[in-house]
Amino acid sequence: MILDGMSGRVEKNYPLHKLSTWRIGGPAETVYWPETIEDLLKVWQRAQAREIPVRLIGRGSNVLFPDEGLSGITLVSTSLRGISWGDHSVRVEAGYTLARLAQEAGELGWSGLEFARGIPGSIGGAIMMNAGAHGVEISSCVLSVSTLWADGSIKKLKRDEFEFAYRFCSLRGHAWVLEAHLKFKAGEREQILQDMREYLTKRTANQPLELPNAGSVFRNPPGHSAGRLIEAAGWKGRSIGGAKVSEKHANFIVNTGLATSSDVLALIEAIKTDIQLKYGISLQTEIESILTARVNRRRDV
Repeated sequence: MILDGMSGRVEKNYPLHKLSTWRIGGPAETVYWPETIEDLLKVWQRAQAREIPVRLIGRGSNVLFPDEGLSGITLVSTSLRGISWGDHSVRVEAGYTLARLAQEAGELGWSGLEFARGIPGSIGGAIMMNAGAHGVEISSCVLSVSTLWADGSIKKLKRDEFEFAYRFCSLRGHAWVLEAHLKFKAGEREQILQDMREYLTKRTANQPLELPNAGSVFRNPPGHSAGRLIEAAGWKGRSIGGAKVSEKHANFIVNTGLATSSDVLALIEAIKTDIQLKYGISLQTEIESILTARVNRRRDV
């Protein structure tokens, strides 16, 4: 069996909604939390050799899982939290919490991740979507990354060997970040910590943190705010099933308690269609939808 001899937690028929900040998703056939990158690589290669579906996720803060669940093996990186501090730099594994790293860097008087103090994702996920806020993106801190490719190979890439853009990383859809080397600038410790406190206050005031959500659903179109467009089109507070456009911030879709993946997708499509008709603007989503349903269950996982 693929997971024989592996350290780390293994769960069968595990509810995916427990792995998503949206609290949505059916059962995963097998979920595995590898404790080392070596364990992750072994399982990935074994699964590929047996043609068993395998995927890697982080903290689930930017993911929509299917109602039907997922077949094969879902690898969760949250136990990969190795970290090594250098001279205004850090090497950190993909599962390390972004907000925690921002706080720890700030405590050292290192500047660069202040924007990330309230972002709930992991380092790996943040790099894969070039997470940002307040006009700053994580790409400004990246020196290099260690990546896992679909064939099971690991490649170390310097910053100039892949591309970033607004909420975009060229690795997405091709590879997964396993470890990152980040740089910081020297700053004033108290000012950095004060900036982070202010960002957290604004986040609490402006975002619907009291309900399950996945952050901003749509990217801001050039020259526009997605939230303002959606609000102007009259979508605030409207819902499909258990999925609702937040009354606090129109670029957030919240789970009011019983939302399904189908509800969220239907609401997203309705909003996109309406904005296109009213303003001639095509909204693009930030979230990643994993839509592979449970099929061909295997007994050798």
